[in-house]
Amino acid sequence: MSSVGYDRRVGIFDKLKDRVADAMADRAKQHSADLAKAAAKKTAESALAAAKGAGRKLEEAIFGERDELPAKEDDESPAAKKKREEEMGEKLRAADRRVKEAAAKRAEEEKARAAKTARTEREVDDELAALKKKLGKR
Repeated sequence: MSSVGYDRRVGIFDKLKDRVADAMADRAKQHSADLAKAAAKKTAESALAAAKGAGRKLEEAIFGERDELPAKEDDESPAAKKKREEEMGEKLRAADRRVKEAAAKRAEEEKARAAKTARTEREVDDELAALKKKLGKR
């Protein structure tokens, strides 16, 4: 009978260990996603800066040096800018939906896992009670 108590404690420890491992995996996944976003943004910014620098150098080679840089003109019309912002907003909303769906799926899986564990524990408890009752009749 002492092994049953030991098994139950080990089962509780395993559940706790699984929860901690799942939480750590989720945090690591989120952290790596954040790092990937930051790296992509830095890469895009550096590529844009390099392209602008190359364009300026090419312009200087063809037309000669300028005394002053022209005032920066807004290349986009307000309608194009608004359309780009709407597209970006839609992309962000889609990403948010995917994150929420993944969280809901993880919660559903955790709930199913908890129900299965509870059912197994009830079955074990019922079997133990039946064995104790059987031993008590002797």
